[in-house]
Amino acid sequence: MNLENAKKNKTKIVGLYCAFAPQELVLAAGAIPVGLCGTKNEPIAAAEKVLPRNLCPLIKSSFGFAITDTCPFFRLADFIIAETTCDGKKKMFEFLRRYKPMHIMQLPQSSDGIRAFDWWLAELSVLKIKLEENLGVGISENSLRQAIKLANRERRTMKRLHEINKIDPAPLSGLDLMTALWSNNFTEDKEEGIELVNGLIGEADEIAGNGTSPFPKGTPRILLTGCPVGLGSEKVVMLIERGYRFYCGNRLWKDICSLH
Repeated sequence: MNLENAKKNKTKIVGLYCAFAPQELVLAAGAIPVGLCGTKNEPIAAAEKVLPRNLCPLIKSSFGFAITDTCPFFRLADFIIAETTCDGKKKMFEFLRRYKPMHIMQLPQSSDGIRAFDWWLAELSVLKIKLEENLGVGISENSLRQAIKLANRERRTMKRLHEINKIDPAPLSGLDLMTALWSNNFTEDKEEGIELVNGLIGEADEIAGNGTSPFPKGTPRILLTGCPVGLGSEKVVMLIERGYRFYCGNRLWKDICSLH
């Protein structure tokens, strides 16, 4: 994989578990930010030998991938950015410290806008210092500005993808959209990732133009929230979409489906 070539070229790799981790600081440090694995069942059994069994499956999967060396992104990472999003993750990070150098960002727990902002700004400053110390680099204001511009371009591109899928009927299925979003977390070259998403936007635009959507007009939209959904845990999305197509393709159910 390209990450292995990056390691050979002495490029540092930083693993991220959450969207709260500021990839801009990682990019400004000349390192590659990558998402870490955690949405499959297979590693959970190994994790339960260490972690409490009643913890969230996402946490156990993430820990299991790390300790069984089955997540190549964790294995290649030089540094891990963790965050206090929940008590379960805090417990997992206590154990993960034994495997990789890590910094845990303390997320603001208050809804007070001013205090929360000041707290978070201080956390970003601490992370900058930790990255410089652990990666042996200096993060300049110019490199940070360039990293922010790149990350914002990526966000605008992803927003365009979401916007085009608001067309009725949606040109992309939920599974297609989820796959694109999830895969983007593991793209080591941001420019390449942006181009891939732009290509998908072009395909979606073409589908919308020629009317070849996988769904009929008026198909209900379901918002799936909660624990992150990624490849390996996509069965809920598949059940919703395949179930709708099956039942609404049946004449006995067409009148019911039309009510939605």
